[in-house]
Amino acid sequence: MKKKHTNHTLKKAISLTVATTVLCTGIFTPDFFSTQSVTAKNTSQKTITVTDNSSTTTTLGTNITQFTAKAVDTNTTNTTTNVTAKSTTINIQDTMPTTDTTTTEAPASTPAATKKPTPTKTPATTKKPAATKKPVAATKPQKKKSNITKITISAAGDCTLGSDYKSPSGVNFYAKYNEKKDPSYFFKNVKSIFKKDNLTLVNFEGTLTKRNTRADKTFAFKGNPSYLKILQKGNVDAVSFANNHCRDYGEGSYNDTIAVFKKNKMPFASYGKVSVYKTKGKKIGMIAVNGLDGVSSSERFISSGIKKLKKKKADLIVVSMHAGIEKTSIINDVQKTIAHCAVKKGANLVLGHHPHTLQGIEKYKGAYIVYSLANFCFGGNTNPADKDTMIFQQTFTFKNKKLKKTKDVKIIPCKVSSSNSINNYQPTPAKGAAKKRIIAKMNRFCKPYNLKFKNNGKLR
Repeated sequence: MKKKHTNHTLKKAISLTVATTVLCTGIFTPDFFSTQSVTAKNTSQKTITVTDNSSTTTTLGTNITQFTAKAVDTNTTNTTTNVTAKSTTINIQDTMPTTDTTTTEAPASTPAATKKPTPTKTPATTKKPAATKKPVAATKPQKKKSNITKITISAAGDCTLGSDYKSPSGVNFYAKYNEKKDPSYFFKNVKSIFKKDNLTLVNFEGTLTKRNTRADKTFAFKGNPSYLKILQKGNVDAVSFANNHCRDYGEGSYNDTIAVFKKNKMPFASYGKVSVYKTKGKKIGMIAVNGLDGVSSSERFISSGIKKLKKKKADLIVVSMHAGIEKTSIINDVQKTIAHCAVKKGANLVLGHHPHTLQGIEKYKGAYIVYSLANFCFGGNTNPADKDTMIFQQTFTFKNKKLKKTKDVKIIPCKVSSSNSINNYQPTPAKGAAKKRIIAKMNRFCKPYNLKFKNNGKLR
């Protein structure tokens, strides 16, 4: 019994002594460790940097976490003491000493801490945080932005949206429009070609007006102002408007047509009126002249027009000229003089029309001259004997904002009608034998200029 009593008294003494020892030695309490470990989790780091009354920014990968680690305030608990430290890395460890556990009996004044006190157990939160994964590269190396820009221009010939009043009323352009009642009908078969380019330019020959005062001439053309939708539905982007039919119903009809272009935001070039079309960050300047009015007036408009376009910082300049002799493949001196003048002044491409038939292509001082694109969607003739036509395409390449010299040229043989027996005003790409025949024709016309096209229409 004595021995049992003695053991009981000894247990009480040990408990009292342990409690006193903890209070007196200022050992960190579990509360303290708990506070530190939460901060460590927030930092997601293996170590904690403790700075007195300051904040420490820890970076992990791309995330930045800001935190402040302070000593526990003595006013918060009676079991912790103030901790003062310089900016130091602290590895939290068990601070309690280990004593000999073999003693079976000791005086009451000397506590025999034979067992590790429960309060001094290392908190689970003091375990070494899991190793952080190696930060992954923020992004993969990006490909350099291409410094090459390509601009493809498609050009087609005379578009006359209307007919002369003397034309057969049952088969003229008006009759077809009234039959279809759909402006998208006319360019239906070439629309997809025009959609893929950056600029589609055609020659608008005729007027869009409601005036009835017809000029005294063999043929005079006009269409309802609503006919402009035909071009818009066909993916036509701009028009040249300087020819012998732009005033068929007087000066007023010319102004009416210009007003229709402006109202419908259709870019146009006409005599002294130049136009700029923007695409892919590039500016394409357009000029249109009527060579039938004489070489000097054409050269004057070209010269002044190019100056205007250079002030507008045009990257490309296209000149359309209405000149030549009708129904012949022979190129006359007026055409050559005007075209060469345009190139010398700074034109990058010259497009010709008026002969109503195809003519040759010349490369002059690095620029291509298409002397005649023939008819295209042409309401001026209900059944022309020569239905051959084409779409001319050239792709211009800019590298580091400078225009490179290339020969990326192509012709797409077409017919002005999808019917061989009559003009249904629906230009259509030629196929098979017709395609080969038109390419062969163009090669004959281009032979004097040492140009030849492959069977697929691309320039050799």
